[in-house]
Amino acid sequence: MSAGDPLLEQAVENLSRAIRFETVSHQDPSLVDIEEFNSFHTFLEEAYPLVHSNLMKELMGTASLLYTWPGKDPQARPLVLAAHVDVVPIAAGTLADWTHPPFEGATADGCVWGRGSMDCKGQLIAIMEAVEKLLREGYRPSRTIHLAFGQDEEVEGHQGAEKIAALLRSREVEPELVIDEGGAIAEAKMPGFRRPIAAVGITEKGYLTVELTVETRGGHSSMPPKHTAIGILARAIQRLERHRFPARIEPTTLKSLELLVPQLPSYARIALRNPRLLGVLVKLFLSRIDLVNPMVRTTTAATMVKGGTKENVLPQHASAVVNFRILPGDSPEGVVKRVKKIIADRRVRVEVLGRATPPSEESRVDSAGFRILDRSIKDICPDAVTLPYLVVGMTDARHYTRICDSVYRFCPMRVSRADQDLPHGTDERLSISSFTEMIEFYQRLVKNSSEE
Repeated sequence: MSAGDPLLEQAVENLSRAIRFETVSHQDPSLVDIEEFNSFHTFLEEAYPLVHSNLMKELMGTASLLYTWPGKDPQARPLVLAAHVDVVPIAAGTLADWTHPPFEGATADGCVWGRGSMDCKGQLIAIMEAVEKLLREGYRPSRTIHLAFGQDEEVEGHQGAEKIAALLRSREVEPELVIDEGGAIAEAKMPGFRRPIAAVGITEKGYLTVELTVETRGGHSSMPPKHTAIGILARAIQRLERHRFPARIEPTTLKSLELLVPQLPSYARIALRNPRLLGVLVKLFLSRIDLVNPMVRTTTAATMVKGGTKENVLPQHASAVVNFRILPGDSPEGVVKRVKKIIADRRVRVEVLGRATPPSEESRVDSAGFRILDRSIKDICPDAVTLPYLVVGMTDARHYTRICDSVYRFCPMRVSRADQDLPHGTDERLSISSFTEMIEFYQRLVKNSSEE
């Protein structure tokens, strides 16, 4: 596809239309507007008639989709292309800050604007466009292809990806590879190294949220105790932020550094090949870089706090929510134990909220699946360095590790440093040039998987 191509213009229009559906997920299921999801499904049927006449479609949960495109070779292990339908809400008070309304799907300045354009309707629509185009050409893959679109990735994926993976497992489906969101293609900004980096997530950190609660007698503010409930809670949060989890290089990050070493100038190669010096760098340098710090330690983030009802009334209750992203090698149980030890205050109750998730298993980089992925990346970006890495957020991909040892978190978007703040943020947008490349990537991926 190229500029002026009617097929590209239609693809851009389809992405614009997809953004207009407010498929917002919420922790409270009663707040989800299921009709928006149903309308989105109807839109897919209208926009991609060949997909819906040639692939088997199944509704999973209440709003997730699983498509199956039978391959010519029933013995070949299948390919799973995953994405998610849901998007995050617009942050309160930020609507006026958007250049274009978040659910308008505006096309301007070479981009499609709106919530979900990057995370991750752009990826979902690129997959659908690629499959529709292949079907239009009369192509049939050797491997069976599954398209797996979850409804609730933004709230942990238990109704979507988890159920899809369970169904595939019950059918004894063992994919050659699974591709979901995660890394992207970034322009490197390091001395002596200017090649693009295709960051492929091969594992992801675990997830744990705890609530800290303090109960006191309360009373009048004119006769305060040494520490109010809020003061006790504040001290606990301060101790957690002061005593961070120790930094260390885990195998996944070490693997990334080892693969990157040959591309770096000599002084950097010497440092990274010296384990003792590397340990010093982790403690003194790497952990101070905002983008790197989450890759070398379990992180602590106090995200919500409440307490008090009136300015002259001592609070009887104060609470805070603290979120942890767990580094491989740590565990949810170990994190809770450490939190209690650091706070060291019996007045502060520590309770786990929701379901804790340990770090995911690491996918192979010596598999046929990884070779197929690497070849497809090189097809659209020949000078890219494919770099396995640790994903610091959560994705639906972790649910598929039960059925596949080659689960990769990668979307072929071109991203700059400024773009990294756009997903979940104000003015989220996807460049049309990147979207075009994404469609080409998924076509190449399907064909390369058949040729492997």
